[in-house]
Amino acid sequence: MVLLLPIVWHIRERSQRKVRSRAFKTSEISETSQKEAEDSEDSAVDSQKEDSEEDSKDSASDFIGEPPSKMELALRSIRGYASAAQWLAPYIPLYLATESAESAGQKWDPDGSLANEWSMMHKKGASTLAEFIQEMSGFYVKVGQLIATRVDLFPREYSKELTFLVQSVNPLSFEVIRQVIEKELLEGYNLDDVFEYVEPEPLGSASIAQVHRARLKDGREVAVKVQRPHIEEQLLDDISVIKSLTQQLRGVFPVDYYAVFTELEAQLKEEFDFFREAAAMDRVADATQNMGKAPPIVVPRSIPGLVSSRVLCMDFVPGMSLSQIAKKFSASKNTAGGKPSSTMQRAGRKILASLTDAFGTMILEEGFFHADPHPGNVFVKPDGTVALIDFGQMKRIGYKFRREFCELVVMIADCQDTREEYEAGTVLGHRMGLKFSETAHEFCPVALGMFVLDWSRSELPGGYSAYELSPRNVMNDVTYFPPEWVLTCRALQLIRGLAEGLDVQWSLPELWREKALRVLGREKEIRARSPWARMREWLGSLRAA
Repeated sequence: MVLLLPIVWHIRERSQRKVRSRAFKTSEISETSQKEAEDSEDSAVDSQKEDSEEDSKDSASDFIGEPPSKMELALRSIRGYASAAQWLAPYIPLYLATESAESAGQKWDPDGSLANEWSMMHKKGASTLAEFIQEMSGFYVKVGQLIATRVDLFPREYSKELTFLVQSVNPLSFEVIRQVIEKELLEGYNLDDVFEYVEPEPLGSASIAQVHRARLKDGREVAVKVQRPHIEEQLLDDISVIKSLTQQLRGVFPVDYYAVFTELEAQLKEEFDFFREAAAMDRVADATQNMGKAPPIVVPRSIPGLVSSRVLCMDFVPGMSLSQIAKKFSASKNTAGGKPSSTMQRAGRKILASLTDAFGTMILEEGFFHADPHPGNVFVKPDGTVALIDFGQMKRIGYKFRREFCELVVMIADCQDTREEYEAGTVLGHRMGLKFSETAHEFCPVALGMFVLDWSRSELPGGYSAYELSPRNVMNDVTYFPPEWVLTCRALQLIRGLAEGLDVQWSLPELWREKALRVLGREKEIRARSPWARMREWLGSLRAA
């Protein structure tokens, strides 16, 4: 019955709000004749041409279609709730059995049978969810991508099953893409007036937009990002369904997924505005390219005059995505008896070092960072340079949080595992707004910071384990993440996943210490730090080389 509550709540909320409908603007081309006189035959030809152009515009509007109606959105929501019930129902007996064992004071899963049952249930549930996402598309693809890349928040069985969503989703036809570009970007002019060519096959296709390679008339190679027609209404409706479900199920899951999706909703609303994305992309390019040394990554820039709210023209970045490289990496491990080749190891470490440097600059020094860095958004150019693309999701963090995060970085980097350091770190964790269960160890905040940032540790303060699937994992005692923590952790997950794939012990605090000290205005400590800290940094640079 609990699943009926969000349905009633959602229908009530729907009746109180107006569904926004945004039709694509219709642009007209008015041409003034340059000749005073034309014979009747030429006039007839011109008239036929104008009629043809107008017919083309009318057919374009029909081809793109109308925004979804209230009834269509309501029916889609009902399908979402029904599928959620079908997906969750098989979990109920196992959940009740687990709760019963814990309430009876029994040791959790002494023989491992419950863990096996949960794993099997997760595999079945992941398969069911994958089918639902493929059928529904929309924001559910975003959810699948989040699950696939956030193994710190979701069961590994789900992350593994939904990995395919990081690659691409079903693309729109090129005819739709052409009509959107001509209406939204070129104000009715033909594609051939500005572009030498636009490749019909997309470079990539996602839930909100797809990208095509193109060449401008002046010879510049560019990428054109085109938003799916009427996708905003559909995605915002989808996320309202997911939020209502996670709100009703608060306390059932070990992680507050309502807070996760609330923060994701705020970011999603910004993704529909390509003017904002162009400005964000150019800002990150400025920050990472002007560091007084060789830039750690390449960031494309927008093309002035070729940006609209739904179409974005930018520099083209050649190369392979990290997703494509991961496939080769897996093949390399298989042929080398389960271990990656030395070439792949060196390449992986270079990518890891570049991303670590770039995200340290964005998070600590700029307070403005790429919040959706999944493997499909990271490219490696033919010369080995790392590039970052897709700046639709950017996160701004306030100065207070940034300073506290820098304090956490320095504390972990210099930590000698004394009680005094743990106590100071615990105070800092509570000051940052983190909340923990009543049974959590007093040093849980410190353990969480180390779990998120320092992956060179196998054991954490308070007896917590750094192994994600362990019952002693620190995440099990976290009851609330402040919004700024959510996407900051998500941004770091790509680096963590890469380090784990390379089987590298990687410590962000060691590599970010100097950046953090600069933010804190403690430059003297950079020069006067302990010899042991300098040695750790030197070893870290060797690992990155």
